[in-house]
Amino acid sequence: MVISKISMGLGNQMFQYAAGKSLALHKNVPFKVEVHSYKRYKERKYELDTFFAIETEKATEEEIRKYQLKQPVKILWNSIFSRNKIPLYSLAYEQDQLKRMVLKLSEVITPSAKKKVYLEPEYHFNDSFFKTPDEVFLIGYFMSWKYFEKFEKEIRRDFTVRPELVSHLHQIESELRQNNSVSIHIRRGDFTSKKNIEIHGIISMEFYRNAIAEISSRSPSPHLYVFSDDIAWVKENLQTQFPITFVSNEVTKTAVEDFYLMSVCKHNIIANSTFSWWAAYLNNNPGKIVVAPKKWYNSSTYNYKDVYPRRWIVLDS
Repeated sequence: MVISKISMGLGNQMFQYAAGKSLALHKNVPFKVEVHSYKRYKERKYELDTFFAIETEKATEEEIRKYQLKQPVKILWNSIFSRNKIPLYSLAYEQDQLKRMVLKLSEVITPSAKKKVYLEPEYHFNDSFFKTPDEVFLIGYFMSWKYFEKFEKEIRRDFTVRPELVSHLHQIESELRQNNSVSIHIRRGDFTSKKNIEIHGIISMEFYRNAIAEISSRSPSPHLYVFSDDIAWVKENLQTQFPITFVSNEVTKTAVEDFYLMSVCKHNIIANSTFSWWAAYLNNNPGKIVVAPKKWYNSSTYNYKDVYPRRWIVLDS
């Protein structure tokens, strides 16, 4: 059995699910998700069953207890440095430099791929993922399309938005499918906090202007559809010669409506956001143009070299 620990918001949940489901399909074993953290994590909810036409199987606490993490290096460190412990289930790339070195040593001594608990060793794609035991508990973000490339058809099918959530959008959906629609996702909200600016950075308006120019040079006469958690700010700061429709909070009222309509557009300009990444990925237009920001994180500890599919256009941000 493959069990994926699911955490954070919708986009992260989708990456974790897609990687785990693909590993289970690769090994031909059952797949379940572990969602117990949402009992105490109030800022986010587990949303995969709510948004998509799937019913995920949930691992029980009894099943999770069968997966014991053996980390001799980490245990030794914690016994010596009791005031500066490394959390048992911590990921190496989320620790400071010294602790990362310790965890890399631990990886050499007991590789993740040989354990029943697979702690993602790097933020980028790691092919050791497919060499894990058939009974494995996955912990990580798995932020690469390469984890589910082999089973893209199955993952796309699982991430079909529930029709009843978007059936009332038929008029705007028809418009998006008929004209040369380009979704633009501008994420602000929590990304404008000091902490998140240090981690993620802010995507400049220069990036969006260059992205619009890039798409218009390849696909003339675009109609821009803007999705954002701060539409008022975008209206004041985004100038363009092309027709523009502000969708969020004016046409749509929920996140799933935004997500679905972004995926319906002919082309996509995304933020450094898993939310718009997945909307662009699920876009079924065979001639789609996706433009993405070069910088996904400010922090060099997150090596995101495998985030973007090969055909996507990456511009300075």
